[in-house]
Amino acid sequence: MAKQVQKKEVPSQKEFEFKDRMYLLKGNATPISFMLRSKHSPNKPLLYFDQEYKVNRALRWSDNQTSPFIDEQDGYAVSTPIIFENGSLFVKKEQVELQKFLSIYHPDNNNAYYEFDAEEKAAEEYDELTAKLDAQVTAREMPIEELEAIARVVLKGKVELLTSSELRRDMLIYASKNPAEFNSLVNDDSIKFRNIAIRAVQMDIINVSSDGRTVNWSGKDKGRIITVPFGENAYSALAAFFLTDEGMDVLSDISNKL
Repeated sequence: MAKQVQKKEVPSQKEFEFKDRMYLLKGNATPISFMLRSKHSPNKPLLYFDQEYKVNRALRWSDNQTSPFIDEQDGYAVSTPIIFENGSLFVKKEQVELQKFLSIYHPDNNNAYYEFDAEEKAAEEYDELTAKLDAQVTAREMPIEELEAIARVVLKGKVELLTSSELRRDMLIYASKNPAEFNSLVNDDSIKFRNIAIRAVQMDIINVSSDGRTVNWSGKDKGRIITVPFGENAYSALAAFFLTDEGMDVLSDISNKL
């Protein structure tokens, strides 16, 4: 004889907020009609793991029962299908037992479908809009030399051919579309140092050997600055070098000549 599981009280009305709820199917598909599984069977299990008793309990949605657990229902359970129309299901606040079944017990919650929360959605959209605005303000007010450094990483084509207005316009667009990436690059000092190295080569202050293995001073000095580690990009190596004590002096000299 199967062991009878002691009846467990479902969340009280005080614990479960009375409000209309909207449930949406996950993914991009929105079928005209989708019937959610609502009854446990050996071939198609529908189970809820009871944390208190550490057991899986069989579920069955029924209009005339106050519990979603089969072991707590009597023999007169009447079930109506749970159907999503065009990818959504609206449940009125008066249908609290159905809401609990969908929001608390059903194993497909947050897998096949989810509860739409307008307040949470608004908060997410607010955070996204704020991040986008912050990124655009930063792109608008950032010194052009620092903005150029980021542009060399994210923009295609030769950045040096862009006018200041074109560069700032393109970076405002990028910041608007990719605020998180832009804000991350703003705080990356290696990108700024890499840009200084590139500009120094373009202005013939320093030069990179044809094999990319050494970086030297240009002009009369022609002294070696660094030997580039095998397999590493010369500009990346210079950016790392600028962070050393010796590199800081070189960086200062280059900056004074830019």
